[in-house]
Amino acid sequence: MQGLATKHNDPNARLGWGERLGYGSGMLGVNAVNAVIGSFLTIYFTNTALLDAGIIATIIAVSKVFDGISDLIMGNIVDRTKSKFGKARVWLMRMCIPFAITTVLLFTVPSNWPEMAKYVYVFIFYNLVNTVCFTSMAVPYYSMISLMTKNAYERGMLGNVQQIFQTLANVIINSVFVVMLTAFTDNTENIYT
Repeated sequence: MQGLATKHNDPNARLGWGERLGYGSGMLGVNAVNAVIGSFLTIYFTNTALLDAGIIATIIAVSKVFDGISDLIMGNIVDRTKSKFGKARVWLMRMCIPFAITTVLLFTVPSNWPEMAKYVYVFIFYNLVNTVCFTSMAVPYYSMISLMTKNAYERGMLGNVQQIFQTLANVIINSVFVVMLTAFTDNTENIYT
């Protein structure tokens, strides 16, 4: 029998609310970072780093192709992973610190660099954050549903709980982050322009 990522190791067992909420809450943290990137990165690049929005949009669009390829590669890596922590959980532990560090570096474009060097910096770190680190956490995270249970009802329930936490992360970030921006900046008139 395949070992599952739950305490009972029964492929058809019903999961408790502790397991469901534990799984779903993981998306709160991962998606909180992703919400900051999705909502405020372009604003940072154009208003603070003073980069051209068209070039930034092109970098993001080209990077999405790499991101799609990396999803397939990471799925293959998860399938081949053998660890005492399971196929997926080990990647969450390995990649959380690199994800945090590269995200901070993505929001710290050196202001004294030449313009072309800034775009290269953005391209490299945007891809490190999304194509490497986020993919190395998201693909294993989503694959945990099938590793936790074979029960179709429970898989659906885990997906629903995860979506609730993902939406909650977006609401929290988009509510709290603007307050933080106004508290830590002198010029609030250009936050959304």
